[in-house]
Amino acid sequence: MKKAASLSFFLVCGLAATLFGDQITLKNGDRVSGKIVTADDKTVVIKTEYAGDVKIDRSSITNLTTDQVLNVTLKDTGKVQGKVETSADGVQVKKADGTAVTVKPEVVTNLRDDASQKAFDREEERLHHPRLNDFWAGFVSLGIANSSGNSITTTVSTAASATRIAGKNKLSLNFAQLYATQSTTPPHGQTANKVSGGFRIDRDISKRLFVYGNNGYDYDKFQDLDLRVVVGGGFGYHAWASKKGYLDVFGGGNWNREKYSKVDNTNIVRQIGEVVVGQEMGYQALSKLKLFEKLTLFPNMSDTGEYRMNFDATASVPVMKWLELNFGFSDRYISNPVFGNKGNDTIFTTGIRVSFDQNKR
Repeated sequence: MKKAASLSFFLVCGLAATLFGDQITLKNGDRVSGKIVTADDKTVVIKTEYAGDVKIDRSSITNLTTDQVLNVTLKDTGKVQGKVETSADGVQVKKADGTAVTVKPEVVTNLRDDASQKAFDREEERLHHPRLNDFWAGFVSLGIANSSGNSITTTVSTAASATRIAGKNKLSLNFAQLYATQSTTPPHGQTANKVSGGFRIDRDISKRLFVYGNNGYDYDKFQDLDLRVVVGGGFGYHAWASKKGYLDVFGGGNWNREKYSKVDNTNIVRQIGEVVVGQEMGYQALSKLKLFEKLTLFPNMSDTGEYRMNFDATASVPVMKWLELNFGFSDRYISNPVFGNKGNDTIFTTGIRVSFDQNKR
């Protein structure tokens, strides 16, 4: 009975060694068997039968032997394929044709099994030849407020933003909408109804300097604004950039066409040349709090002394990986409103938003 148990044990060990033939020996004498998945200049990831993927510090490894063929990336000399074994002479890669390459350990920058190499090659292809549907990041948000009883009101706000950064090019899309009604006191009906949207294309011409072109649209019932169309462009400067955030400043010019109308069919059309001066900042604070702020001034060159101002700020906190609680504030100011309307409109919104980021792989 003991002999049968011992035989079963050695058969299992032999089968495990066949299935998971790569071995790592550590400085303390321990050995880890499995299938090496990837390795870089700091860590080695080995898939084990008993503990799944195990990450090991490369500096703690004294010996490494593989039973599988790995893709070995060598510093300055490209890639070779073969079984890998370390020795006193360095790292030896045994090729399929029977030849071997021996190099110093520091020359080996990466080890990858076939699946990891294919995934790496796909990502490299995506980075160097991105498709239009690659590298998008952004959000879609929704805010709803409703009251009944002594006051009867409904407010709905929606917003969407998407940005694609690929190499030196950046494409930004944005949309925002606010709609509100009240039935508390006459006259009943809408109290807010505005829509805006647009896009901007940036192109880096150096590490700091970029050029941009933009196109925007606005509708605001209570400003009597049927449609504002803005087309423009200019130069920008990346004043600060890090993993935590960025700060851009920019300036240029716009052509602005505004059409206003009253219910009595009184129409005003203005075509304006504008100077553009602005800054945009994004920052991630406290590891999870996302902050965004943008201020843009539009001095009127067709009617000097007049100007517009746009200000937007948002703060979002993740509730889940893809769901966030969002707070937003917007201010739109125009120094020369028509028909006696007020020139300043502010909006504060709260709601939830669904975020996405294709850059996180």
